[in-house]
Amino acid sequence: MQKWLSVLAFTAMLVPAMGQEAELAEKKPAVDFDAGMDLRFRYEYKDNWMNKNKTSIDTSYEDYARLRTRVWGKAAFGDDYGLYLRLGNEFRDYRNSTGSKSKNEFPDEMFIDNLYFDIKNIRDRFDIRIGRQNLQEGRGRMICDGTAGDGSRTEYFDSILIKVKMLERSDVDLMAIWNRYRDDWTLGNPHDIYDQTKIKSGSPYSKMDEKALMAYAHYNEVENFPMEFYWIWKQETRFYDKETRYPGRDFHTFGTRLMPRFSDTLSAELESAVQVGQIDSQSGMDGRTIAAWMTYAGVTYAREDWVGKPRLTGALLYLSGDDDSYYKTADGGTATGWNPVFNRTDSEGHISAGMYDGYRWSNLVYPHIEAVVEPHAKHKVRMQLGPMYAAEKDNGARDAYRGLFALCRYDFPLLSKIFGKRGSLKGSIIGEMMAYGDYYDHEAAGEDVGTWLRFELNGKF
Repeated sequence: MQKWLSVLAFTAMLVPAMGQEAELAEKKPAVDFDAGMDLRFRYEYKDNWMNKNKTSIDTSYEDYARLRTRVWGKAAFGDDYGLYLRLGNEFRDYRNSTGSKSKNEFPDEMFIDNLYFDIKNIRDRFDIRIGRQNLQEGRGRMICDGTAGDGSRTEYFDSILIKVKMLERSDVDLMAIWNRYRDDWTLGNPHDIYDQTKIKSGSPYSKMDEKALMAYAHYNEVENFPMEFYWIWKQETRFYDKETRYPGRDFHTFGTRLMPRFSDTLSAELESAVQVGQIDSQSGMDGRTIAAWMTYAGVTYAREDWVGKPRLTGALLYLSGDDDSYYKTADGGTATGWNPVFNRTDSEGHISAGMYDGYRWSNLVYPHIEAVVEPHAKHKVRMQLGPMYAAEKDNGARDAYRGLFALCRYDFPLLSKIFGKRGSLKGSIIGEMMAYGDYYDHEAAGEDVGTWLRFELNGKF
């Protein structure tokens, strides 16, 4: 933390020199404070899930409840400076989970979820945010969660973000990230080891740090045709499981996202990216070059003037795969498996994310349809359905068909304006199903269907 505070202090001294031409007399001297809290309760049930990065199925079930609470405060120093702090805690209660009942028990630990300093309107062109912050770019397929190792408990990036206004309606985000596997900014004695970046569980840490630089441009000068262009360099250091060391990666991701709107009812989205780089060599394994790619293409028909405001999307997601191991190979050949960069999340579903170690999306062909309807104000129902395939038959799979995946989610309001004009309570129910294909050995397991259910409450005060 001392290092971050030094950076904040240095930047605070540097910025006035950068903005000498600004009209200092017009700056607001007042300091405005605000504070609040939020809570999230979840009950989750899972049954007959596939084993991560394997073709077998685990027939056991698991259910548990979890509660995350966060308090936050912010101070605005005039129009151009701000400070934000958010502290969090999460604990769980397992009813049935092998070896997990002693984890995450109350009170667990208090962690710094966000701590950043804002400097705005530098020469009327630059905004800078320095510190621990949540980030998402585009639809989040590349940048959305910097701490995938602890699930949805936290999502922060330890980073510096500079937003540069380029044209009237366009800007570019420049970012530097350094996410460490161990978070030392905590208070308490946790019952579980939180490995913030893990892909595989280590002993007790996997010891993988992540560094990145990014330029992400949002171009909105063409009417009804927003565009995004990005470059991301990422370095993942070598990591460990209980017994094995795995090589690090150093790679670049280049991509674009196009979002044409053809009419009031018809729109489309196309995102495509390539990855090139290098996997480290180590004892018993040659280094490898990286050549991977991804594509998302979707078309949406929406009617805001109809009852229920229905929206229907047909889409295809392709993530390149590798018929050899993602972690090592016998011949030192090119690695073609997609790396999700900073999107090891449940973006395409919870059961389907469970196909991979640490939600590391790769090797997937997923044509699907999605329907959204609002039966009543602030009530929303979303349904998604489609078959999933492996782009390459890895892990000794006998077939590329992973299975038919289905999702249904219902979001609804419960209370609003709890404290005068402030405060709300919302709920959601989510159900998922995977009917297994022959990529998985479901005959040996005697189970053909995996299920997942969540009930959630979210309060903001």
